[in-house]
Amino acid sequence: MIDVTEIAHAIHRISLWEEEDLIKAGLLFPGATLNLFLIKAERPTVIHTLLRRTFKRVLDRVAKLVDPQDISYVVVPHHEGDSSGAINEWLRAAPRAVALCSDLCASLSLRDFSEKEPRVVADGEVVDLGTHRLRFLVTPQVNQWDSLMVFEETTGTLFPNDLFASMGTEITTAGDHSAAALRSARELGFQADVRTSLGRALDKIERLDVKVIATMHGPAVTGQIPALIRTFRENTLSAG
Repeated sequence: MIDVTEIAHAIHRISLWEEEDLIKAGLLFPGATLNLFLIKAERPTVIHTLLRRTFKRVLDRVAKLVDPQDISYVVVPHHEGDSSGAINEWLRAAPRAVALCSDLCASLSLRDFSEKEPRVVADGEVVDLGTHRLRFLVTPQVNQWDSLMVFEETTGTLFPNDLFASMGTEITTAGDHSAAALRSARELGFQADVRTSLGRALDKIERLDVKVIATMHGPAVTGQIPALIRTFRENTLSAG
């Protein structure tokens, strides 16, 4: 299943779930989503590449919204299959595009993995897309040591990497997503319960006027955002 939904002005969520080939290959959990985001800005931008073997089916959906050759940036939140696996495919389809990533991501992985030199973005750096503005938050150890998050300032949309991810195929939720996200973090174990690193990331998020959380896995969260942040600040992410 592939769904395309506009979750904020000119921000589209392209989501895959129950794709049999991915499940059989052990690349997708049944009942989980893989989410890529397209910002249909003056300088179009893709956030997450998804897996290499998903590229063609996702590109077909993106091409209905923008000409792939017009894409300016591909944001890599951290180096992992669902975040960067299809980076070279995207850069070939969008020859003028450049990958944006953290310094650690570039140094450890992307300068070797990518066929094109990535651009390193610093904590707090803003990249102007013309109609939208991306502010980058470097958040090491949430959930990977090379990770960063992205905040789109004109719509208040946060792309939090794997933080707040959950199981389930719901497209959006305005309800309190805290219990589902906390349960997924505990049961799946993707986010180490490192209080210092997590606290620093949550501090950065709380300073922002977040209206939508565009999770990498699970629904886009459009309500009860303070409760979600508070839940992750006040509760252990360790199972048991």
